[in-house]
Amino acid sequence: MIRRTRDLLRTETPHAMRLDSTSVIQGVRCHGATAPTARDVRDALAIAYPDAVFTGWTAAALHGALYTEGHPPEIWLPQQRTRKGVIIRVGQMLDEDMEIVLRRRATCGALTAADIARHTTDDEGIAGFDQCLRVDRYGRSVTTKGAVQAYLDAHPRFYGARRVRAVLAESSTGTDSHWETYTRLTVHRSGLTFFTPQSPVPGTQYHVDLGDQEHRIAIEYDGGYHRSIAQQRKDIRRWNAITDHKWVIIRVTSTTLTRDRAAFIARIESELRRRGWSGPTPTEPRLELPAGAMTKPEDPAPPESLGF
Repeated sequence: MIRRTRDLLRTETPHAMRLDSTSVIQGVRCHGATAPTARDVRDALAIAYPDAVFTGWTAAALHGALYTEGHPPEIWLPQQRTRKGVIIRVGQMLDEDMEIVLRRRATCGALTAADIARHTTDDEGIAGFDQCLRVDRYGRSVTTKGAVQAYLDAHPRFYGARRVRAVLAESSTGTDSHWETYTRLTVHRSGLTFFTPQSPVPGTQYHVDLGDQEHRIAIEYDGGYHRSIAQQRKDIRRWNAITDHKWVIIRVTSTTLTRDRAAFIARIESELRRRGWSGPTPTEPRLELPAGAMTKPEDPAPPESLGF
């Protein structure tokens, strides 16, 4: 049960309250000693601010986007307020800009993705936007490129529209995780834009993270979940099937992207040249990762269920 601190203090001493409950946000507590969940935080904010509309990364989590953790909760309010640890936004909020998601008011899918894009200024904004576009096995996604473009066209004075359009231009619907987004950005920004996300390998049942079918080169992000024995067995079977069709697989990790980008691009170029490519020399790409990106665990296997 989640209640305001002031309500608990009407029936309990401060000491008893601290023993029996845990702070969720300043001024709101939940029963028990376990750490509050993302849902607890949303419930606490709904109690503290009945007029709140969840926005940005918090709205994306409600809509079912993956990898939204690690960000302060974000809400919109009709009047400016401040609360420690909470991002509170104000401004115009039309009825058509919000919807009910998991019994909470949240921005619509298109505005949710646009908010992530315009308020996250490094490449995590593109990664989060990609997760809003990601289609799960049931055919569901938070939004689509077309819906975001239509939203911008319908709101010509939308604050941050230029940034959102820039993110749109580099976004992709075929990315399972943030690090796969960063892999694609690294390759494409080097000039090798012909590598396509989730490229099918002809003659097999498999797709690769990034693929060049003409030269039969696959680029695969090797996340932490690949290290389990069961996943390794699946990977070996998959890799053998792909290489049997004369493809080469270049594997990449988070360390590759943060410390060895030049060597990574040089490896791709070398393989392309060996297979007959005669294009211009790729450039060393920029990558603007969020602070602390390397301190976070690598992406687990993406779950297929939306929501909490």
